[in-house]
Amino acid sequence: MRNKERHPSTLCVQGKHTLKSGPAVVPIAQTSTFVFENQQQMLDSVQGKSGEHVYTRWSNPTTKSVEEKISALEGTEDTHVLASGMAAISSAVMGHVKGGERILSSDSIYGGTVQLFNKILPQNGIQVDYVDTDQLVDRLTDSSDAYKLCFFETPTNPTLKIIDIKKVVDAARATGTISMIDSTFGSPINQRPHMLGIDLVMHSATKYLGGHSDIIAGTISGSNEMMANVRSAAKLLGGTMDPFASFLLDRGIKTLSVRMERHNFNAKYLAEKLEKDSRIRKVHYPGLSSHQHYDVARKQMDGFGGMLSIELESDLAGTSKFVDSLDLFLNAVSLGGVESLASIPALTTHYGIDEKVLREMDIAESTVRLSVGIEEPSDLLQDLLSALDDTV
Repeated sequence: MRNKERHPSTLCVQGKHTLKSGPAVVPIAQTSTFVFENQQQMLDSVQGKSGEHVYTRWSNPTTKSVEEKISALEGTEDTHVLASGMAAISSAVMGHVKGGERILSSDSIYGGTVQLFNKILPQNGIQVDYVDTDQLVDRLTDSSDAYKLCFFETPTNPTLKIIDIKKVVDAARATGTISMIDSTFGSPINQRPHMLGIDLVMHSATKYLGGHSDIIAGTISGSNEMMANVRSAAKLLGGTMDPFASFLLDRGIKTLSVRMERHNFNAKYLAEKLEKDSRIRKVHYPGLSSHQHYDVARKQMDGFGGMLSIELESDLAGTSKFVDSLDLFLNAVSLGGVESLASIPALTTHYGIDEKVLREMDIAESTVRLSVGIEEPSDLLQDLLSALDDTV
């Protein structure tokens, strides 16, 4: 194995380097500060000459270990782990975009990101322009170098649209634009955008990377040059990852590959069954041959993920009753854990967003987002069918 690239499942467990001695599990460095023998040693560390840790807001050995593992999975030179996905996005954006510059974003993105782009960035002189996912590449190509950064998700939250990553990369490079993707729904098991040329890859590590609904975390991965700006901004913005949470994230990643295999299978199984049910207007899942971007998804993904959305033949009251009638699908936000969750985006992740914007994102009051867990798929299907029987 010395001269052979390791597969993702092996990287999840052991990273790039096999342990030769010491603890089998990464120790938790639960400390805020680090001690030096003398001032010269401390100065060398502060200046970045020695690589030693100084202060956990800057870096920590437990966190560094999981950062190296994620970099191995993503195929990047560096990764920074932060206290949340929003901390990761804000640190990356503020590290690379300054007042007076503009960002181009696809319109179908996480509601929290929309709020950041609409409320916080304008206060710092940064303008964000939105464009339909299918028009992102053309808009970027015709931008005449107007944008400092292009931001997008694929698959998108919550309607599972797919954007051709390689086409975004080519358009961004041609216009001198930094490309940044939220790859949370895909996970590094199903897609590795940096290997297709994306500059910055972001994850809400709260989701699939952690996998057990017990931590809040975010990651940004990229080249050393790109990440230097991210780390500088993150150090000042203060979205620091706690060492114990870093330990839990590393533990979660060890089973990421096997979990994603089950997530992928279960979600595809449910999507295929639900697509045939007349009480459901539409099923959004990139693994269905009927999906408008199926060919693109098949080209750039190794699996189609554990997320799907359905549109019921119902109004908001009926949709709410459907979700409330579910038993195995827990009534909760978030996603990517081993347990199955159901939520109504218009009432949760995208609550408060203008109705016109929601329509442009193809989010209706009858849209239900399902985070499919690793339970027995036939049990999950029966739960959904029983709730449909009760409400639709």
